[in-house]
Amino acid sequence: MKKIKLIFVVCVAMTNLLMAQTHKKFVDKQFFNGENLTDWSGDDGYWTLKRKTIVGFSSREIPSNEFIWSNVEVKDFYLMLEVKLDPENRNAGIQFRSKQIGEHGEAYGYQADIGKGLWGKIYHENGRKKLAWGDKCQKVVKRDKWNRYEILAVGDRIWTAVNGELCSAIKDPNGERSGYIALQIHSGPPVKVSYRKLKLIHNPEIVLAGLNEKQLNSNLILIDGVQIKKQ
Repeated sequence: MKKIKLIFVVCVAMTNLLMAQTHKKFVDKQFFNGENLTDWSGDDGYWTLKRKTIVGFSSREIPSNEFIWSNVEVKDFYLMLEVKLDPENRNAGIQFRSKQIGEHGEAYGYQADIGKGLWGKIYHENGRKKLAWGDKCQKVVKRDKWNRYEILAVGDRIWTAVNGELCSAIKDPNGERSGYIALQIHSGPPVKVSYRKLKLIHNPEIVLAGLNEKQLNSNLILIDGVQIKKQ
């Protein structure tokens, strides 16, 4: 009996250790190496890599949204990158916990929006549309310059920040818990959007914009179905 109990205790300990290792914070070096786009897929008529920067560009009208997809699946994660939009009144975005749909490779899932009056807002592409639509971060955006964009997603909680300012904070029980990251250039007039210094952390600490978990939670807005909650 003692031997059986000992084996049981050892098995439980090993299971707990494996679970702890599975949920350990780590930086994903595969996500973006800065040297090539081997682990990304998109139309090379729009997407290129220049000086460790992913560039989406068209000198002509863009008939439909274009995305470049990472092949790294994310669940709970922290993403940081710098983005520059030219001209500043155009539109782009960062898909996360998303998937490709349709023949043209459209996106379905969360998007951290980019564009005049849109920075830091959370949109559900091809789904529930506007989720977090406050304007608190527009004042910190640097026009025609690099802007630091951060996304933190843990369970059903999602936060965005631009240039160190908390923009959106939602609790979305009905939302996706996993999926892929993609960078977007929006349909419409010519545009150039550049993404650099991409950093992905799985199972991150819950800290953002100088705020700890308790402070971040105090900013959360509950998303109920398709209802838009103003901030």
